[in-house]
Amino acid sequence: MALALLRRRASGVLKEFHRLTQSLSRNAVDSHVENYIVDDFLNRDYGSAYGVTRQSRIELVAKIRSVLANVPSATRMLYHVVLARELLAIPPASEGDVIECGAYKGAASASLSLVCALAQRKLWICDSFAGLPTGESEIARNYSHLRLTGHYRQGMYSGALAEVRENVAKYGSIGQCEFVQGLFSDSLRAIPAKFVFAFIDVDLTSSMKDCIRQIWPRLADEGLVYTDDSCDMEVVRVWFDDGWWQKELGQRAPGYVGTGCGLPVSVNGSSLGYVQKIADVNKSYERGSWFAGS
Repeated sequence: MALALLRRRASGVLKEFHRLTQSLSRNAVDSHVENYIVDDFLNRDYGSAYGVTRQSRIELVAKIRSVLANVPSATRMLYHVVLARELLAIPPASEGDVIECGAYKGAASASLSLVCALAQRKLWICDSFAGLPTGESEIARNYSHLRLTGHYRQGMYSGALAEVRENVAKYGSIGQCEFVQGLFSDSLRAIPAKFVFAFIDVDLTSSMKDCIRQIWPRLADEGLVYTDDSCDMEVVRVWFDDGWWQKELGQRAPGYVGTGCGLPVSVNGSSLGYVQKIADVNKSYERGSWFAGS
């Protein structure tokens, strides 16, 4: 009896040790991936068309680290670097501003404003500045890839306009920014701009639909929409809903890269994904040599 009990305890200890070592190993791999992506951003020519040098990118990454060290954020350092990389890769000849929907305390806003200063583009920062709205925020959400479930509540991710503005002024480039307060269903209509890049972190399906209705028709060809809602299948489903897209925007749904598990920038899964607006694939894509008839 005593031996059997000892074996069970030993087995339990070994399982816990295995779990901890696996977790440490995955975190170590994640750290290496983040370092690789940051090094790639620093050492390649991202932004060179805007006159951005390697030293400029080094200074940008240092400022992004400062943002995240001082401003509460729902997004990781790695995501900010990916957004910077993709925004600086847009050709200067592509006309349009940058828009962020869902600001929280302004961490991503500050980082994006720094990139917009380098790219000489205006940044529209849009939020109710009162947290998540009522209704859908009480519905349970399931993140199947992460095996997590829970629900949002009214007022979550709240950052007052004055607080967000102060954080952007202190850590970002507020001269690039316009702040737009209100629910997306109303506030986005008043923005007169066209866009080349959008970052949407709104959590709720209804809010994502409101953003798509107003942003997509004004998004430049080959423009990008990044979101931080990849893991929530109910939100991602909107990008594949042909019926909704035909009714609201008169076209097929464009799909979404990173569905369910996000872009492969983390062994633990990520919440970052994107959609690119392509009017003509024959103009925008290279022909794959492995396709028959290519």
